[in-house]
Amino acid sequence: MKKLLTKIAWMVAGLVLACFCSATTHAQATIAPDNYPRLNTVPITPEIVKVDFQGNFSLPNEVQCHGHKLAPGKYTLMVKTVGTEKMVTLQREGSDVVLHSRPVTPTSVSDHGHSAVLVRHGPGPGTHTLEGVYVEALKLVLFLDESGNTKPLDKMFASVIRVPIS
Repeated sequence: MKKLLTKIAWMVAGLVLACFCSATTHAQATIAPDNYPRLNTVPITPEIVKVDFQGNFSLPNEVQCHGHKLAPGKYTLMVKTVGTEKMVTLQREGSDVVLHSRPVTPTSVSDHGHSAVLVRHGPGPGTHTLEGVYVEALKLVLFLDESGNTKPLDKMFASVIRVPIS
């Protein structure tokens, strides 16, 4: 029993000594990295994001897009060019949903009429998917989510509704 108490006392003393008298932290604390010149660095300037299009639209019912559920209501839509990609941002009541898009040629989708958000009925009954955006000023169709037409019945019976953008 006496040996066990002696071992515990030595372990506690060793832990106290290791915690309060560590030599490795003193060596790192004396080095000041600000004293060395940096010759190969350049300040980083943020990339300028150009807003190509901005408009407002209103969703009549709940819509899903890339795992985001968008509640019914008024939204602001912005199409931005970031590098070589087009990004679509949806804003509602202070919250932003940023979506990656895939541009397609206007000949593969009906591009007649004013700018609109393309909402597909599906997948399944009672659900809607925000499938894409047509921007008249850019003559560009941007696909956002194509999960609304993956099932055979959705391909046959689901229709695309054009919600106008003002």
